Amino acid sequence: MNDTVNRWPAAAGLFAAPFYLTLIFALGALEPGFSHLSTPMSMLGGVPGVRGMAFNLGVATTGVLVIAFGIGLRRQLPPKMTAKVGFALLAIGGLGLNGAAYFHCNEGCRNILTQADFVGRLHIVSSLLAGMGTGLAPIFVWAAMRGSEDWKGLATPTLVTALLANLPGITFWITIATDFRLYSIEGLIQRLGFVVVLIWIFVVAARLWWMASTRNDGTGL
Repeated sequence: MNDTVNRWPAAAGLFAAPFYLTLIFALGALEPGFSHLSTPMSMLGGVPGVRGMAFNLGVATTGVLVIAFGIGLRRQLPPKMTAKVGFALLAIGGLGLNGAAYFHCNEGCRNILTQADFVGRLHIVSSLLAGMGTGLAPIFVWAAMRGSEDWKGLATPTLVTALLANLPGITFWITIATDFRLYSIEGLIQRLGFVVVLIWIFVVAARLWWMASTRNDGTGL
């Protein structure tokens, strides 16, 4: 029997990666001189007019999709504390994306790079929460998946995701904090960690969709 309630979170997870990647590549292509190798994604949020607004709205939407996916994942994971922590971290990551969208860059990200102000600092904090939440969540989800027949075959890739997602993120924030900047590849480092997480969300959401399509699970949060 189809489980419509659990299909919605699965659909959110399936949509998150293609939506976000399309967003940054489409808007990035419209900005002269924008480079996915060297330019932080936040710069797109500081573009004046409709394009900047579209980016920030898209980032906020991605945050909502991540939280919705986390709710569905929590319902289908074994009832362990690690599953609850994994969901909480995904929720923190999603809320961080919403915060980064609301407290966004001004033009050229001057409020972060050259004339740091309160909004710029809140953007940095929100972005850090987004990266930490989504990056750490797979560690706890992996711990919840271990030994579960439903998640056979995805536990190890989830652990690999945790390692691959956090390495670029840690590198990025260390370079920011120490001012040992890798300007030529800073944009790439920033993207790698989040893209890995988005791919993982897509794969896990596909399993959620399959589970929702083959059984009716009334488990709640």
